[in-house]
Amino acid sequence: MRTYSNLCERSQHNNVQQSLILHHLTHDAEDTRAGAPNPNITFVGISYSDTSLSEAAIEFLLEAACRYNMESYIVLSERDAKFSLDQKIYMLAQHWYLPLGQGGSLRQPQCANLIHISQTPGHREMLNLTMSRMIKTGEMNLLPTRTRNEAPNNPLDPNNRIAKIKRVREYQRQMLRDITNKQSRIFLKRNDSTVPVIAVLDLDMFAYPRVIQIIQTSETHMIPSDNHGPKNGEKFHAICANGLQRSRYWENRPHRNYYDTFSTVLLPNTWLHLESKRMIPRGGLEGENITLAKMSQQEALNWFLSEGTKNHKGTYEPVPVRSCFGGLALYRADVWLHDDCRYDLYNKDLDVYRGKQEQHTCEHIVLHECLRQQISLRIAVQPDLLTLWHLM
Repeated sequence: MRTYSNLCERSQHNNVQQSLILHHLTHDAEDTRAGAPNPNITFVGISYSDTSLSEAAIEFLLEAACRYNMESYIVLSERDAKFSLDQKIYMLAQHWYLPLGQGGSLRQPQCANLIHISQTPGHREMLNLTMSRMIKTGEMNLLPTRTRNEAPNNPLDPNNRIAKIKRVREYQRQMLRDITNKQSRIFLKRNDSTVPVIAVLDLDMFAYPRVIQIIQTSETHMIPSDNHGPKNGEKFHAICANGLQRSRYWENRPHRNYYDTFSTVLLPNTWLHLESKRMIPRGGLEGENITLAKMSQQEALNWFLSEGTKNHKGTYEPVPVRSCFGGLALYRADVWLHDDCRYDLYNKDLDVYRGKQEQHTCEHIVLHECLRQQISLRIAVQPDLLTLWHLM
């Protein structure tokens, strides 16, 4: 089984209180799944270890598998000898989605097999894989002459957190390319004309959209082909969630903020990352709107909500951007699997989007800038497709 993992070594996850005990009461038994839709959506995610996934992420993936027959691929960087994520998923699938048999006996939950879990190769092999790609494309010749570890935005930095994430996300993408070659039935267009979609998600969040909302979003807003007709002019190659966090300050007046500023660049070129975390001051990018760049995270959230209802009050429409993620992004499969774009691509021109602490550009910006050049990527934030990073 294959999957992919998040190297963000954050402390969290297992102590988060989730209201899962009575969850099985709200779901249909697995026996009723025969008539369930089978959307052409595949979820992929990366996480550090068996214990790094949030309870909300596990609940979400099980709903996708057991109610909608949707596959997921998770890759872990480390495996926990004392705690098996595979076993936890299997047991929860039994508990939530299988009816009690006579005497309390349980059948095997087939839907648990739709969630594939595997581990990345070793650290050295991951570096070698990225290096071989860079040699093949000539990127190695573009690195500054200084030592590799000191070069900003260097995907080969062995210790940098963002560089590690880039390598793992690209390992995941290459693995999915292999899977599509062997199991093209998953991603090729089917007779029902559904658009094959790959949904990239973070696996450490506290809340996710309902799976049915993701299905509806992909059906409504994804470009079905590269035919540039008038209807496709209103659709997108990729749709990002509106990732939120609860404010950590001003506790007397708590509010929600737009969280993922690191990955978000508005059109034509306004990066929402905080001033204190940017290498280039706000307004310093070519074409950057300094007024929008100076928005607080709360103001950014309000801006997306306002832009989303600008044309139709009461109905949220996608807000076109240059780059975004939000913890969950839907891609037309052939776009995300594009031959000539990668998460671990080295492009010195992207140094302008470097974070001050990490000295790296967000991996999502790296991929999206390449796709802009290759296919004129159309990407947007869907204001009511909500994820939640922090509870407090």
